[in-house]
Amino acid sequence: MNTSQPHSILIIKTSAIGDVIQTVPVLEYLRGKFPKARIDWVVEHGIASLLKAHPLIDRVLEIQTQSWRKALFSKKTRAEFTGFVKNLRATEYDLVIDLQGNAKSAVVTASAKAEVKLGFGWSSVREKTNLLVTNKRVNVPPNLNIRLKYLHLVQEYFQDAQAFKTKGIHLQINQIEKERLLSLCSCMSQLMVCFGSKWVNKRLELSTLTNLLQRIAKEYEFSFLFIFGDDEERKIAEELAGIFGERGKAIGNLSLPLWQALMWEVDGVIAVDSAALHLCGTTQTPSFSVFGPSLASSYKPTEERHVSVQGNCPYGRTFASRCPILRTCGTGACIRQLKAEDLFSSFKQWADLFLQATCITRNH
Repeated sequence: MNTSQPHSILIIKTSAIGDVIQTVPVLEYLRGKFPKARIDWVVEHGIASLLKAHPLIDRVLEIQTQSWRKALFSKKTRAEFTGFVKNLRATEYDLVIDLQGNAKSAVVTASAKAEVKLGFGWSSVREKTNLLVTNKRVNVPPNLNIRLKYLHLVQEYFQDAQAFKTKGIHLQINQIEKERLLSLCSCMSQLMVCFGSKWVNKRLELSTLTNLLQRIAKEYEFSFLFIFGDDEERKIAEELAGIFGERGKAIGNLSLPLWQALMWEVDGVIAVDSAALHLCGTTQTPSFSVFGPSLASSYKPTEERHVSVQGNCPYGRTFASRCPILRTCGTGACIRQLKAEDLFSSFKQWADLFLQATCITRNH
């Protein structure tokens, strides 16, 4: 394979938020290997703020496929897509890396000007049509953690077998966000609680979560930051904050960069399999997560400080990375049958191992 040093690189990973965050270690790897290279990224408009705040990216190119599909033949859509392609083709890249591997990204990869177009091979590409637009391909071992899959594709191309560990990155925030960040931080030890997920079957029962947090509050002098993203989550966050009084605060309206900056400041993050957990993986902050219809071995951040509890399917269903009925299972029993006392036992081991001793004060 070609191992020459590229001077310009384009990464194509367009969506979704969690998936884009999981590919960030590739960016860190490339910047470390080629510090003077130009690195651009194509992403959906709704996620662009995350990448625009990343200090290792030179240019972010935005697409809006959802709105384009709704009005495929409109004059506005044609003008926006034509403008995107013109902007994309203004740069001739040495290397394009298609980390999406589907038909949508294939359109972008085909439109880009590049000598080498790297993507997934036959056995690991998401949609076979993507194979038509790449000229260098790598088959990725199926059982790797998702972050390691992306890294494997790129490292295999460069014939680099050395293990890579992310150091974390501080996304850039503006002055107003810096002031809000200061207002959210406390002299008390803080745990960020990210209970939300797009999928109902990835969420803990509220009663189980409440019981777990009450056990934590009894044992440790933590305060809790309950993060919400919509009105439904706001109600839950405010209910939880009310239970813990001065030791609880409901927080919303966070941009992705500000959310990540706050994660750097807290002592630990409690989450489910969601964008929140993946965002925590871009920092050096430890996380404690709960998985059910997806495998922690496939999706949680790989560093030792990230500890998870895996719920098991009571119906005997097995899967390689994600349950095929995640969206349709009527019970979500794999995660909902987990008990607060068992979760707390695992939490206690994590806290005692990975949270700094100065950040933990036992209540007895």
